[in-house]
Amino acid sequence: MFRTARRIYPTLRSLLLGAVVASGVTVATSAVVGCGGDENDPLTHVKKLSDPGTRVPAVSRLVQFFEDAMTKDNKDRNGPNVKPLLDKIVEPMSQICATGDLDEKTQSKVVKFLSDARDARGAPCLIKTLKDYKPDTTEEDVRAAARGVGPMKAKDAAGPLFEAFSKLRHSKPKASLITRDVHDALLELAEPSWEGDCIKKIEVPIADRKDINVLKDQFYWQITCAEILGQLKSAKAVQPLVKIVLSPTKADAQATAIYALIKIGKPSIDPTVKLLQGADADLVKYAKEEFLLSQKGEDGKVPEAAAKQADTAYVAPAALILGSIGREEAVQPMIDAIGKADDTGKVVIARELLKLPTSEPALKAVQGVYEKTSITMTIPPGVGARDQLLETMGYLFDSSLVPWMVKNALDAKGEDADLEPMRAATLLTAMKLMKADQIPEVDKLFNSKINGPDGKPSTLGKGYEKEYKTATDLLKECGDKLDCYYGKLADPNSHVGDKQFIGMKSAYMVGVLGGDAARPKLVELLPKITNAATKFISVQVIDRRSAKGDATIAGQLQKMVDEAEATKDSNKIAAVNPFKTVIYRLNARGQ
Repeated sequence: MFRTARRIYPTLRSLLLGAVVASGVTVATSAVVGCGGDENDPLTHVKKLSDPGTRVPAVSRLVQFFEDAMTKDNKDRNGPNVKPLLDKIVEPMSQICATGDLDEKTQSKVVKFLSDARDARGAPCLIKTLKDYKPDTTEEDVRAAARGVGPMKAKDAAGPLFEAFSKLRHSKPKASLITRDVHDALLELAEPSWEGDCIKKIEVPIADRKDINVLKDQFYWQITCAEILGQLKSAKAVQPLVKIVLSPTKADAQATAIYALIKIGKPSIDPTVKLLQGADADLVKYAKEEFLLSQKGEDGKVPEAAAKQADTAYVAPAALILGSIGREEAVQPMIDAIGKADDTGKVVIARELLKLPTSEPALKAVQGVYEKTSITMTIPPGVGARDQLLETMGYLFDSSLVPWMVKNALDAKGEDADLEPMRAATLLTAMKLMKADQIPEVDKLFNSKINGPDGKPSTLGKGYEKEYKTATDLLKECGDKLDCYYGKLADPNSHVGDKQFIGMKSAYMVGVLGGDAARPKLVELLPKITNAATKFISVQVIDRRSAKGDATIAGQLQKMVDEAEATKDSNKIAAVNPFKTVIYRLNARGQ
């Protein structure tokens, strides 16, 4: 018994001693944790930022805290987990960024975190990043900084952001990946102090389009600055923007310049009217010189036919600007200009005049141009002159024009090969505008005889039977009942497959019958309209019935644009793109 006890004692002692030693290790380990702080406390890692030996892992851990909190709060930066965390870590992280004591990889990690945090206390780091931009080296950091300062509306970043923008070369592979981010940040800040520099940038001439890298860089700077100037509603920028529209070598920037002029609105009218009248000698000369420059051949000579057009090169751009802005002050000057223009100028001015608020004198002037225009005439870029006028007339939503259109089409003389496309264009426009009691009139055109390409007689309406039947059936069902057409627009079946012309024709009939009161109803229906063509027609109705502008409806349309762009869905974005011009016009008319 005692012998057994002696054998057990050392074993028991050994086990106990092991337990004590293990306990000692535990205590010692606990003591180390106590000295370093709680690893799950962000402040523990904030303290480690001051030690070069622990700084890098501390940054990684703090970023991980942020990402975990964002996940818990469903990416809400003001959420119950994210907001308290940012209060603890943003300023220390911004300070460590500003000191420049981090390796490139860790510095980038801090910049990206502060960009994602969208906290004003992190702005100094992002501003420093923009100031320190090194082309071909720190593009990713600049991208992150731009993505942060724009949404944060960090006004102190305005100067450094514009400096970075001016250094960016869109022709460089690395820079081209971030130009969109910098562009977006610039538009979000739209700092008035940039006005002068942006005007200088858009005034830079482009004499040679052969150097593709120069073109890429210049158009990035000039298009972005044109957008900024439009957003700033810069009256000082009107003439430089008009010059872009006058310069064929700047064709890539012309649409943006016109949008900017629409946004500027009323201050754009008088200078452009003066140009249309040929009264601005400097701009008329500039237009001629730019046109001749664009027409030079390899031998440096300008073809004789092109040289003859140079004297009136200012007319079409001026008319296009005035038509795009859409303010009624331009109506009479454009009517007057028709009488002085050459044949091409008359058609272009008449087309743009149709985009202004409707008046009886304006309509008569356009009809006069149409009747005197040859059925074979084309205007740049090689489209039928009468076809262009007919298409634009369709957006007057005036069914009283239908008998006049049909008569002109049937009375026209010429070769069948020339008559057929003109009559077909007339049929399509008449079909869209006609009311139920006008069906017999349009039937005459639909059933008119033409000789086909093979010389055999055919009916003009052949090939349009399905659309014509859809239109006539719809008119017989709905007549002049506006609610019936609203119902069709609200019906998802009206926007797909073989039935999509129901939606299109219904939108035209709302324009014909609805008057100004149709606008709010159409805004309400727009989200239900899935067909892009019908959506486009609907916003044209809103535009046509808003002669005095409408900031409220412009805001509602802008909300739809913003929501579509937030989805990043290219199809949804494309569907609302036509809204933008209408938004600009509604705001410009209301000034």
